[in-house]
Amino acid sequence: MKVIDNMQRIEVSTLDFIKIEPRGKGVLEKFWVNHENKKKLVKINGTDSDQDLMEKISSIILNALGINTVEVDLGYDSYSKANCCLVTNFLTDEDDILYDTYDCDVIRRSDEKEEIKVCFEQIFLKYASLTLISESNLSQLKKDFVRIIFGKCLTDNLDSKLENVGLIFNERTKTYRIPPSYDNGLSFHNYKSISVSYCCIGNQYFQIPLVVDYLLDNYIDDIKDIVVDLDNLVNGNLALLLSDCQLDEEKKQYIIEYMINLNNKIRQKLRKEDINENKRY
Repeated sequence: MKVIDNMQRIEVSTLDFIKIEPRGKGVLEKFWVNHENKKKLVKINGTDSDQDLMEKISSIILNALGINTVEVDLGYDSYSKANCCLVTNFLTDEDDILYDTYDCDVIRRSDEKEEIKVCFEQIFLKYASLTLISESNLSQLKKDFVRIIFGKCLTDNLDSKLENVGLIFNERTKTYRIPPSYDNGLSFHNYKSISVSYCCIGNQYFQIPLVVDYLLDNYIDDIKDIVVDLDNLVNGNLALLLSDCQLDEEKKQYIIEYMINLNNKIRQKLRKEDINENKRY
């Protein structure tokens, strides 16, 4: 396992500028540039923000877990005197982002697990209602959405609302797809907090352990490979993976402990289910 590669920063002020984008929370400024013949979105850190490092680290971790994610470089902007990251564009000229799929009703039930179930069902009904979508395309959308959300849980990412998961339509192939996991600057957001970590399904927040339980209970076939890779990572090379990541040691340790603890809960749940299954026979 390699340590995190390409941790050297790119001086973005020397790159060809394309256009400015509206800025987001924790980001001072966003704009597009050309770098190595690729269109990349520069996200300048806000004050006391480490979103650039979280974007980079989460992309490395998600790649190690076999989850489709964006390509991220680290940068520095001498004009604003701030660190930043460069996120490679994942759209082609034939792609459109379907912004009208981002609205999602808030679900209220007496049981939070039931709310999670209904939120997933509501999103999948949106996918099923897409114009001319095939059964195979719908099945792939569901699987990819589940994998992206599982990855957001594994990286303690609060910012997983629908607009940060996205949906793309390709005009040439007339097919839909979920983009690679992007906008991961709030990964491991719960550092130095004593509260339970939360993840967003649709536009509604739920405790990450409950979301993970739901995914394991209902979509294990779609995430089984991730579960195996997670166990191998936390019991093998996670510390090495993070050894060159320019983070302070406390946050680095939080990331390691978060992923180990979540992996332990997953393994315990799966072992319990195996025992219960064996008792039936």
